[in-house]
Amino acid sequence: MPMAGNFATSFVQGRLRGEKLRIRVDSECHHCSRPLIFDVDEELGWQVLVRGASPLLFEPEIQWRTFRGPNIIQDY
Repeated sequence: MPMAGNFATSFVQGRLRGEKLRIRVDSECHHCSRPLIFDVDEELGWQVLVRGASPLLFEPEIQWRTFRGPNIIQDY
């Protein structure tokens, strides 16, 4: 799922660098092929930029204190 990497980019890189980062995801709806563009910031806040689009976006909830896996992809 390519968008998962995009979501993590602003969050992980922003925290590692101590910077405010924002990425833009430019995609389309799998069902109707309508454009879907949104921004995600370093705090995983997001804003849809296409009028009328209402994507279902979520972030995995990780309990970082108990997380011991090599990465969240394999252990989520």
